[in-house]
Amino acid sequence: MELRWVHDSFGGEKEALSEAKQILQPEKDNPLWRQLLRELAKMFKGELDIVFPTEWNRHYFSLFHSMEESGFRRALQYSFEELTKNLENPELVFWFITVDGEPQILLFGYSIPDEQTKSFYLDTFAVRRRGEGIGNIVIEFLIRWAQTKQFQAIVLDTELKDEKGFPLQQFYAKHGFETVSTSEKDVIMKRKL
Repeated sequence: MELRWVHDSFGGEKEALSEAKQILQPEKDNPLWRQLLRELAKMFKGELDIVFPTEWNRHYFSLFHSMEESGFRRALQYSFEELTKNLENPELVFWFITVDGEPQILLFGYSIPDEQTKSFYLDTFAVRRRGEGIGNIVIEFLIRWAQTKQFQAIVLDTELKDEKGFPLQQFYAKHGFETVSTSEKDVIMKRKL
């Protein structure tokens, strides 16, 4: 297993579009993400990379969208414009983990005000291969990272189960997230740190 640390390349040519926008990625050099990559290397065959986009363009949107399509119904998927706006949020963490150039894991979140405390909002988390413990490893690393950044909580919106029947609420509860509120299709959960 070869490990690479990539800040903005994705194994192919990046198309420069007029709508490309710079992305501030202050966490791209955090050693915790390198540790995550080493831990995940045990579970994948091929060249494993972590990619922190520093420019938002249609190329990265197509990668983001390909991960959304593998795990989210259409109503939950973002448009290019919606994502562009969310990239302006403070303390952004946005990366892909790829194997042989193909995205396998997506993490996208940012700081939000939450009851006068500093909270991290886990906006999008997707793993292609399920049932192998990969998501468990990533969530535990995210919790450790958030603690080092003095966040008081991680907040997320999820569902009881996804379209494939995966028990999402149960997955997050296993990692210490508690249900804050529920509606017909939405579950808001919080993990106090």
